[in-house]
Amino acid sequence: MYTDLMAKTVPVRELRSNLSSLLDDVSDRRDHVLVTRNGAPTAALVPIDEYEALEETAEILSDPDALAALEAGLAEIERGATVTLSELRSELAERRPAAS
Repeated sequence: MYTDLMAKTVPVRELRSNLSSLLDDVSDRRDHVLVTRNGAPTAALVPIDEYEALEETAEILSDPDALAALEAGLAEIERGATVTLSELRSELAERRPAAS
C-alpha cells in the first residue's frame, strides 16, 4: 500500500507522548504519520494543504455536474479540440469592446 511505503507508522501510545514532535515532522518536513491501534492503522496525520486537497477532490468527485464537465473536457482533449493560450488570448481580445 502507498501509505505504508511513505508514512512513518506509530502506535497511538507513541502519538500521545510525541504529538508535538510528530506534528512538527508533518508541518515542517511534510512527513506522513500513520497511527495504529492494536497494530491496525486507524488514523493518519498529513500536512493541512494535502488534507484540503483531498477534501476538494472528494467534493468534486461527488458532484455529478463537475464530474460530467471534467469528462467532457477530457473527451475534447482526446479529440484534439483544444486551443493554445495565444489563440485563446486573441479570441478574448476580439470579443472585448474597443476602448474609446
